[in-house]
This record gives sequence, C-alpha cells and structure tokens, in this order.
Amino acid sequence: MAEALTRGVDTFTDFPASFLILGQERWLGAPAQTPVLIGFAGAMWLLVHRSTFGRSLRAIGFAPEGAYYAGIPVRRVLITVYVLTGLTAAMAAILYTARLGQAKADAGMGYELLAITGVVLGGVSIFGGVGSVHGTLLGVAAIAVLNNGLMHVRQPREVAGMLTGLLLLVALSGSEFMKRLANRNRGWQRSPSSTERV
Repeated sequence: MAEALTRGVDTFTDFPASFLILGQERWLGAPAQTPVLIGFAGAMWLLVHRSTFGRSLRAIGFAPEGAYYAGIPVRRVLITVYVLTGLTAAMAAILYTARLGQAKADAGMGYELLAITGVVLGGVSIFGGVGSVHGTLLGVAAIAVLNNGLMHVRQPREVAGMLTGLLLLVALSGSEFMKRLANRNRGWQRSPSSTERV
C-alpha cells in the first residue's frame, strides 16, 4: 500500500515543527525519544514478566498444542501479539520519520537483520518460549554500540552488515550449543548410576 500510494518514489517532507520535536529535540540532555522508549519498555516488561498474558506467551512458545489443551486461548493471544507488534512498529516508524524529517515507502528496509540479531543476542530463542524484555534491550544496545563505533572509525555500512550477520550466527550457534548441553546434562541426571544398574 505504501509503495502504491507513493508510486515508490515520492518522499514526504515539510512536517510541522511540533512533529519533528519527537525525533530531533533533546529533553534534559537526552533525545526526545528516550521517554517513549522507557515507557514502551516498561509497559512491555510488565506485560511479559508480570502478567498472566506473559505466562501464556511463554507457554505457547514452548508448546502451542499443550497451551491449547491447558485452556489458553492461543488464537486470541497470538492475534493480540500481532496487534501489539503492529502498534510498536507504527510508533517506531513515527519516531524514525520525525528523526529524519522525511518519509519514504521503503524507509527502514534492511533493519530486519538488526532486529533479529538484537533479540537473539538478548537471549530470545527463535524456537519460542524463552526471552526477556531487558535481555532484548541489552542486545539492541550492543548492536547500537557496534554501529556507532563503526561509524566513528569511518567504516562502510557493508562492514556493519557483515559484522551484524556474524554476530547473529555466533548467537544462534551459542544458543544451540547451550540447549544441547542442557539436554545432555538433563539426560545424565535422569540416567541411573552404575551402582544402581548393578
């Protein structure tokens, strides 16, 4: 729809100053987006870690069928998650547009890798059921530090993309290794000892 409405080439500018404040002003020395980030992160932390909805999310992530038979309305919870994801993406788009002072249909292309790498670095399992809001924030902060550092040493954006991809591979490999190690330790604990077998 965005491509069709803008014909893929139109760039929108001339936003009012009251809108640009969200992305370009500083409040008490911090960017104006900081209160929005803190508010969203705090609300999501309470929702995920201190509510029955968050427990339902983890249960669905571990085993959707098991969650369904446990009485969790899986379809309703997933629809709610998609709606919350859309609202969060919309808020991010508003802040991004206010930051740049312009809007294009393809703005934000290529940020998918950064998003996935940030959450995986923060301990979120791509297989579901494991993750935390504070871990995700730390993962995103690590990506931001990496990108800013490369920008300061005048490295091309391609280098940042390669390093981000490498970080994602390392994080996924480490997560899989830890999972297998935990399963192996669990198996050792369950198996009877040699004296018990005798």
